[in-house]
Amino acid sequence: MSEYSKHATITVTGKSWDESRVVQADPVHAVARATFTTTYAGDIEGESTCALLLSYVGGDPDKPETMVGPYVGYEQVSGTLDGRTGTFVLEARGEHSGGVATTEVRVVPESGTGELVGLLGAGSYAAAAMEYTMKLAYDFS
Repeated sequence: MSEYSKHATITVTGKSWDESRVVQADPVHAVARATFTTTYAGDIEGESTCALLLSYVGGDPDKPETMVGPYVGYEQVSGTLDGRTGTFVLEARGEHSGGVATTEVRVVPESGTGELVGLLGAGSYAAAAMEYTMKLAYDFS
């Protein structure tokens, strides 16, 4: 993240979560897809919709917080950053383990629209609940 000169701190609050299994070898080992929506507050004000693919490799399916495995996805953010309004897409990669989703994100190059055209950046978060803090380092090209 050090290649970027600006830094944003965002409080992300989950509003919805819809998950379904695509295929499973047994109740624990499965591939799932999830769609969720959030609101952003702080240095980015707005909302987002995210689509994830998850590969579960451990945990108790009756206790979703115990599930373990990696995930990838894309999140479209609509909002205002640095007084500029538009949309951009975050690419997310992470792992859920011990009840925490640890995620690295990067702004998909050329995904910015409106006044957010040219946005570049990368960040991370660790989510143990439906509200968490994301750190994003960024610049405009």
